[in-house]
Amino acid sequence: MFKTIVSVLSVLFFFILPAPAPAQCNQPLCRNLQAILDEAVTDFRGYRANKIPGPDVSIEGVVVPCQMSLWANNVPMYICYAKVANSDSQKWYARAVQILQDLNPTWHFQISSSGEDHYVDAGPPNCEIPPNDGPHRGQCPLHLQTTKQGDGTSKLYLWMNSISSPYLLKPPPPPPSKTVSSAAVPATAPGAAAGCDDLCQNLKKAFEARVAAFAGIRNSKGNDETTDVTVRLAGAQLCSIKEAPAAKANSLGTQFVCYWREASASAAETRFRDLISRLQILIPSNWSTRQEYELDDSTGAEITAWYAIEPGNKHDVRVYVSAGSVGLHVTTWN
Repeated sequence: MFKTIVSVLSVLFFFILPAPAPAQCNQPLCRNLQAILDEAVTDFRGYRANKIPGPDVSIEGVVVPCQMSLWANNVPMYICYAKVANSDSQKWYARAVQILQDLNPTWHFQISSSGEDHYVDAGPPNCEIPPNDGPHRGQCPLHLQTTKQGDGTSKLYLWMNSISSPYLLKPPPPPPSKTVSSAAVPATAPGAAAGCDDLCQNLKKAFEARVAAFAGIRNSKGNDETTDVTVRLAGAQLCSIKEAPAAKANSLGTQFVCYWREASASAAETRFRDLISRLQILIPSNWSTRQEYELDDSTGAEITAWYAIEPGNKHDVRVYVSAGSVGLHVTTWN
C-alpha cells in the first residue's frame, strides 16, 4: 500500500514540477527563470515571506525588475516589467522564450505575434489562457509579452502564477447560453483580443491622462473644484476630477478619483487587490510602491493603503480599502 501511494505521488509531481534545468543552464537569466519556476511550485512562500530575495529577469543591457503581487482571486504571482528600447525588447523576448522552452520541454507554448508584438501563454498541455480576474486550475501559469510603443520603446512583461495555491479553484461554470441575433451582439472593444477588458482600458486612459492634468478626460461641464469625467471605471459609484488636498505647504495638485462601495469587506478586499494587480502592470518599473496601515483622519477607521510614487513626486497613485469601501486616487502635482 505504501509503495502504491509513493508511486502515485511521484506521478503527480512529475506533471506538476517543471522539467529539471539542463546542465548548461549557466546564464543568469536561465538560473533566475528556473528559480522562479521552482518557487511557483511552493506557492512563492519564500518570496512572500521575504526569506528568499526574488530574482530579476534582466539580460545584458536590459534591466527587468520583478516583485510579488496577488490576483483578485488571491492567487500569488511573480511579475516582471520594464519599458526598454524596441531592439532590446526583441532580444530579451527571443532569449527568454528559448530558455523557457528548454526548461520546460513538455509544456505547450501558445504564441501569438503581430509584427514586433508578441504574446505567450505557457503551461502543461491543454492549459487554457487565464481571465483577467486570476487563474484557476487547468489554466496556463506563465505569461510573457512585449508590445511596441509609439516612441520607439517596447513594454515587456513576464509573470508566473503559483501552481500550488489553495486559491486555485476549478473554473466557474460558463453562463447559460442565450440565443441572440447578431445585431444584438456588441462589437469587441479595442484591445479585448489582447486580454484588456473595459476596466483595464479605462484605467489605462485615466492613468495616462495624468500627464496633461487629466485634460483629455474632463467633461466640459462642472466647476473648478469637482469636474465630471468621460472615463468611468467599472462598478464605481463615483468617478470625478478634483483639486488634490495639499500634501505639503504651497503644493497644488489635481486628481482623478473613483469610489466603490462593496457588499462586504471580503468583496472590497478583492476589489482592492484587483486594482493593485492591474496598476502594477501600468505603472513604470522605476516608481516606488509600498503598502501601509493608516487611520482615517475624519472617522478614525482603519485603512489599508497602497501607494505608487513617481521619482520626483510629480505623480502618484493611492488605492485604499476600509471595511466595504474602496478608493482610487491618481494625482498630478504642480
